Order: sequence, then structure tokens, then C-alpha cells
Amino acid sequence: MNRPKIVAKYISCLSILEENAALIYSNLSDRIESPDLIKSLLLSISQDSLRHSELLKDIADSISDSKAKRGDCAENLGRLWSIVSYCLKEVTKKGLGPQDFSILLSAFDSLESALGEEYYAFVQTKTLELMANEISQLYDISLESIKVFKSMIRDEKRHRGIMDTIRDLTGDDSMEQDGTPKVKYQTPDSWTRSLPPATYNST
Repeated sequence: MNRPKIVAKYISCLSILEENAALIYSNLSDRIESPDLIKSLLLSISQDSLRHSELLKDIADSISDSKAKRGDCAENLGRLWSIVSYCLKEVTKKGLGPQDFSILLSAFDSLESALGEEYYAFVQTKTLELMANEISQLYDISLESIKVFKSMIRDEKRHRGIMDTIRDLTGDDSMEQDGTPKVKYQTPDSWTRSLPPATYNST
């Protein structure tokens, strides 16, 4: 309760992470030529992640004007940052193929699960609710943080369901004769969105 800047920096790092996740999903969607449904599903998750990023940024800014630095996020977020860094590395591969796509789906599933757990922890401990009450008394600021985090928990659960749908679309009914999923990829030259530098990998 006496260290709002610490909480604000942590939430700011979550905002940065969600922004990176949005870029990863959108770039993977760009790389897929077909089927269109998979492209659309990945893009829908990207849009949700970007919205999460903006909400988290607003919450962090409401708590404190202390900004998180990307270099601090690996230490603050640990496993979460590692997963995003791994996905970033994989999605920028020039030779992305069906096996890589399957591995990425598993990594995405782990990311959405870990994010859901992180947001659930905030709700369960009521950390932000207590912080919001304190801030409201001191600075006359009202936060709807708990509702926001509950909404994001529902989104992460839905994202995992979308991953299952994508797996079904690339399953037995969508297989080529050689057993590989019917997912076609564009070349890296066709990418339209900029990814953050890969130098933020955690150690």
C-alpha cells in the first residue's frame, strides 16, 4: 500500500507484454495466406491483446506516473516475458512451417494460460481493489480495475478456446496427403507490421 510505484511499474510491464503479444499474433496472421479463418482468429486475439495493453496502461498511469522500462520487464514478469520472447523469436523465422506453427500454438496457449493466472491473482488478492480505494482517498481517482481484470480473464480463457479451434482447423480433416496441415505462409518480405526488437529476451 505504501509503494504504488512498484505496482504501477508491474502493471506497465504487463501492458508492454500485451502490446508485444498483439504484434506477434498480427504478424503471424500476416504470414498465413490461407485458410482465411485462421488468419481472422489470430487477428481477433491480436486486437484483444492490444485493447488489454491500453487498459493496463491506463490503470498504471492512474496509480502512478512512474513508467516501466522494457529492460526491467524481464525481471518483473519472469516466465511471462520468456514466453513472449520465445514466440517473438519463432514468429520471425524465415522458414516457418507447419511444425513450427504447431509449436507456436502450444506456446500461445501457455501464454494465455499464464496471463489468465496473473490477472486472476490480482482479483483474488484484491491488490488493485485496495490500491484503488487508497488512491481514491488520496487523489480523488476512481478505478474500475477489478472489473477490467475480470474481463481480461474471460478474454484469456476465450483465447485458449480459439487455439483449440485453430488446432481443429489444422487437424485430420484439414490435412494434406503427406499429413501436414493445410496452412500456407507468405514470405517475410510481405510482413506489414513492425515487431519490437528481439533484444529484450529474458535470461
